[in-house]
Amino acid sequence: MRLDLFLKIFFKRNVSMKKLLLFVLISSLMISFSVSTTSCRRNIDKPKDTTIVTKVPVVSQFVYDGMSNYYLWAAEMAGKKPATSSTDPQAYFQTLLNAKDKEMGWSWITDDVDALLADFSGTPVDFGWNLSLLWADQARTKIVAFVKFVYPNTPAANAGIVRGNVITKINGNDIVSSTTASGYYQKLYGADQITVTVEDQNYQNPTTKIVSPAQIQTNPVLKDSIYEINGKKIGYLFYASFIGEFNDRLYQTFTKFKTAGINDLVLDLRYNHGGAISAASFLASLIAPQGPVQSKSDFTILSYNDAINQLFDQRGWTRKDVLGVSSKGLDPLGANLNLPRVYIIATNDSYSAAELITFCLKPYMNVIHIGSNTGGKFTGSWTIHAYDSHNDKAVTVYDATKMSNEDKFALKKWGMQPIVAKYTDKNGADFVSPGHLVPNEVVTSQENDTRNWKQLGDRNDYLLAKAISLITGIPVSGAAAATIHRNVYGFRESNLFDPVDARLKESVQLIPPKELRQKGSELIMMLKQGNFK
Repeated sequence: MRLDLFLKIFFKRNVSMKKLLLFVLISSLMISFSVSTTSCRRNIDKPKDTTIVTKVPVVSQFVYDGMSNYYLWAAEMAGKKPATSSTDPQAYFQTLLNAKDKEMGWSWITDDVDALLADFSGTPVDFGWNLSLLWADQARTKIVAFVKFVYPNTPAANAGIVRGNVITKINGNDIVSSTTASGYYQKLYGADQITVTVEDQNYQNPTTKIVSPAQIQTNPVLKDSIYEINGKKIGYLFYASFIGEFNDRLYQTFTKFKTAGINDLVLDLRYNHGGAISAASFLASLIAPQGPVQSKSDFTILSYNDAINQLFDQRGWTRKDVLGVSSKGLDPLGANLNLPRVYIIATNDSYSAAELITFCLKPYMNVIHIGSNTGGKFTGSWTIHAYDSHNDKAVTVYDATKMSNEDKFALKKWGMQPIVAKYTDKNGADFVSPGHLVPNEVVTSQENDTRNWKQLGDRNDYLLAKAISLITGIPVSGAAAATIHRNVYGFRESNLFDPVDARLKESVQLIPPKELRQKGSELIMMLKQGNFK
């Protein structure tokens, strides 16, 4: 009998058996499908690779490579290579610093190199005021901001804020050091509009001012005057910072002094936190006796780490800055005063290039330092970027053509300003010990009470009055002496700074040779491998 006929008869006779067989067939199919899909899954879902692929964060690697090449204390980098866990470049940077450097806060790193270079060139986004931050209470919880000076044509100047004003509140809140508070003091240097409560220099007549930061020009030639007293013609210059982009303004001022035939010069650096060595040597060339300027005599000598010193020497680059170098097409001899002495006002708020010019002029002329011990900075730094020289303003670490776009993007905004050198005068003398400059004429500071302040250039200002007295032989006037008030309010120095000023005061900004700026790491590698040509 045919099988198909048998099954037909069978199913007709036994419905129950029919259902059973149907169940068995369906179950078999399901089992078969399950086995099949399980087999496929085993082929597709292979065991996952649990190995974690890691690499050193690219920014921290840049920090190490730059510091091991250029840092003054590069020999101390041994054993400090970054690890895969070095994910915070700023924290890692701190672990590399020499003990003295860390104590003094000379070197730093930034994640906004463009803003750093704008600060150095005198075109920051800012309110335009220069402030002194002091504790206003015994518990050191409240802060007041004394306005030391204001740059003209800036938001602060346009709001009517002047030297001697006292800022007591931000957006209606007490000024404090807490980063989470509404009155956090860094808002005085921030990028947002703020409302400040301002009192006069007698701590009276509070008013509110609304100010918004803007890109400004910080021309450091802030005040110049000529006084004729007791047969003397005295030139006075308040110089706020050493910015080479404004050397032409220095030239104009000294041309005016020279034309007027001044006998003596008072250079006021009381609030000068330093800046570029190019500006310091140009200013010194306007002040120093004519002979050394004409012969381009040594002004300062720089000493780097062993590899950089060797590179300079083998490449024939000079490690000296000299007098008499033109700037912006201007020969300093044309406005040189050819004086035998200079009176320099410098205080504990004077740093870096302000100390360099005071110290390095001494071998050439009589420098009478009036004020107090200076802040103490005898080192120089370079701006270092991973691959971009920023129009020859920075030293590079890598060849951009050999970098991935991913790494370049990660490193684009980062820059370092590490200490790379110490400086001496032309004779090799330094002031590492005691670490600051000591004045010839000590004048007790009156900076912690604005009631004692005069406008810059006022003959009754306590520091300028001392200089005039030394020049003319006339005792300090009663008007100047009568201004002294006791600090009954208890204001005390806070050691808090404007970030821009803090950057300036850390070290003198040096200008490395162009070839070093463009391919420094390549040259150093060749030197270390003995392949240098």
